Amino acid sequence: MPDLKAVRYLVLVFAASVLVMAALTACGGGSNGGGNNGGISGSSSGSSSSVTGTVTWPDGHPAANASVYFYDHEPQFSATADGWSDGKYGVEQLPSNGSYSLGGCPCGDLTAYLYVPSTPGADPANGGRDCWIIMQDTSGNYSGLQASPGDVINWQARDMLCSPTWYASDQSAVQSQATAIDPSQNGGDPSAYAGTWQAAEGRTSGGGSGG
Repeated sequence: MPDLKAVRYLVLVFAASVLVMAALTACGGGSNGGGNNGGISGSSSGSSSSVTGTVTWPDGHPAANASVYFYDHEPQFSATADGWSDGKYGVEQLPSNGSYSLGGCPCGDLTAYLYVPSTPGADPANGGRDCWIIMQDTSGNYSGLQASPGDVINWQARDMLCSPTWYASDQSAVQSQATAIDPSQNGGDPSAYAGTWQAAEGRTSGGGSGG
């Protein structure tokens, strides 16, 4: 006949083991980590399948109502879902807090541009032409960023005048155009730019740093 005390002891040990395993499972048993990648701020717990963050003007104000365009210039990049088309992803109107969500990455050569359309009838140098501005991350990088799902990248428009035309998306072109469009670098030719970023901010937000 089996020893009842021994049976009860084994039952108690088994029950205790089950409780310990359940507690470990509830705690997750692991940790969420993630180091920074240049200007990438870390991992986004709210949207693990997208790159998220904010877009601001050089003065730190959210780029509300402006548009932002992302490009990935990798030859092998072929994302067609998640809003991408021919390597381009556009957010036509940013919300009041300047937040965005970019699906379709990983991206190995990511660039971004702020866009404010022209105002009909306005002076060409002050709203009468489209305004394109190169954006950079918090480390000052503005070409060829690497981005993976879950990364948080906060973009800021560079402190430069507006370009009336869009920028090419490859690294070398962005770097050269960042200088060529700047009137302080090319003799101040007014045909090379389309007004100040302060004026563009004023048109989109109704306030900001200037009109």
